[in-house]
Amino acid sequence: MHSNDEKLKVILTHDVDWPPNGPGLAHVLARRERFDAQTVDRALRNGFNPYNNIERLMEIEDGLGVRSTFFFRPRYDDGTPVSLYKSAMERLQSRGWEIGAHLNDASTLESVTLERDLVASAAGHAPIGCRVHYLRLHKGSHSCMREAGFSYDSSVMYSKDAVDPRSSGVVTSEGMTIFPITIMDTYMFTYMKVPEEKVKSIFDKAIRLCSSRRYMTVLWHDSSLLMKGGRMYPGLCESLTTRDDIEVVTARDAFLSASAVTET
Repeated sequence: MHSNDEKLKVILTHDVDWPPNGPGLAHVLARRERFDAQTVDRALRNGFNPYNNIERLMEIEDGLGVRSTFFFRPRYDDGTPVSLYKSAMERLQSRGWEIGAHLNDASTLESVTLERDLVASAAGHAPIGCRVHYLRLHKGSHSCMREAGFSYDSSVMYSKDAVDPRSSGVVTSEGMTIFPITIMDTYMFTYMKVPEEKVKSIFDKAIRLCSSRRYMTVLWHDSSLLMKGGRMYPGLCESLTTRDDIEVVTARDAFLSASAVTET
């Protein structure tokens, strides 16, 4: 048996890239090969949005007794404000999930502060963590995040086409605590070209490579949960919870854990 201090902490995170109503039917149909026939049929028949899977993720994780971090964009591409997710945020937070800010623009202190405040208004409190949309960091972004009041960021990934041990653990940049992304669903199915049946083996490899670095961060978009590849998430979560050498945590919990180690 492993004590919690000895276990690899796997940080589960989800980026909410689309507004509640999704990108629209035309967008789904243009990518219909990513979904099974039943999902496409539901979209055609009743306007089903296969991109909004917050509730499904909650059901999966709650059933396994784990929690994760959801990063919400302050404003979406069609102008939808994050406030439309207010009720979803309330449900998440009331049951132990964490809300973070998925920043659109991390180039200036003003933009970071404004976007943090927008998410804070919808969530009911200021988020302590963030991740930049498309991982678009600028020189000085981490300083801006720190000055805006964020405690940690998770916008760093060192390789798109391989599991890289550098994209694990916890590092610092410009005074900010950083949890690099070890595995991202979209990169795994595009740059890495991992077939569904190999997803678990990629996770097992990542765990082996990162076990000594104490933290491994997973990004699984809520929009990908019903896609081919993305639908592997429930099984992956279940496999993580069956291992006694792993503790599944939110990014906030990881930050508090890393801070405690730093202080002692």
